[in-house]
Amino acid sequence: MRTHSSRVFPVFLFVLAAVSPVRAGYLNQTLEQAHLLFHSATNKTMYAEAAQHYELLVEEEGIRNGHLFYTLGNSWFMAGDLGRAILNYRRAEHFLPDDADLKHNLEAAREARTDLIPEERPHPLAAQLLSWHIHTKTSQRWWWFAGCWSLFWAALLWLSKTNRKGARIVAGATGALCAALLASLAADAVVRSRSEQGVIIAKEVMARKGDSIRYAPAFREPLHSGTEFVTMERRDGWRQIRLADGRTCWIPASAAAMVN
Repeated sequence: MRTHSSRVFPVFLFVLAAVSPVRAGYLNQTLEQAHLLFHSATNKTMYAEAAQHYELLVEEEGIRNGHLFYTLGNSWFMAGDLGRAILNYRRAEHFLPDDADLKHNLEAAREARTDLIPEERPHPLAAQLLSWHIHTKTSQRWWWFAGCWSLFWAALLWLSKTNRKGARIVAGATGALCAALLASLAADAVVRSRSEQGVIIAKEVMARKGDSIRYAPAFREPLHSGTEFVTMERRDGWRQIRLADGRTCWIPASAAAMVN
């Protein structure tokens, strides 16, 4: 696991400058104490204590910072709590989408889980046709769109000055690419707005076929800490969730925490 908890300090200087001196002093003191506990920790209990100090900044002070979430994930990982480690790594991703250390640690935490649930595979034909959409980052497609959009308008300008076949072909091709990329980006936005992603943080939880312990177990074995899911429905302290392989079940809301 790669740890760089000192990265939190430069980012927090901007946060501290925007609050009152008293609160700034409390935040700084809490952060320094958390760092001290993290760097002096020699066992899981000590790492968990460091994580709890970092969590004061998140839960009580409402601070949302990629480096803080990353360090909090590291603390829980070293404490042996894979659920909270993955939860905070996932939260850090929103702020640090291209951080190599974050990606490495998140993958390590996922590989250490009890439940190694494979992702649902799309239809082979759809996977082949949409491989460019599935296997590329949203940020990369935004750059592609910006490039195609510039070429499209350049082609229209060229077309306005000449009626050559080449200008019409370039304008048509770049226009089609812009439309495809825009549809891909819009689909991403819709999925993000409708999907409430979460992580199981309980050590284990028996998934049910309905929203009560009266319902039969959905699977032979319980789900364990670190299992990721998408919420489909919420009802009276229960969540209906969809796992990575497409299976659905109900779990108590208290057994999980939301990424977004």
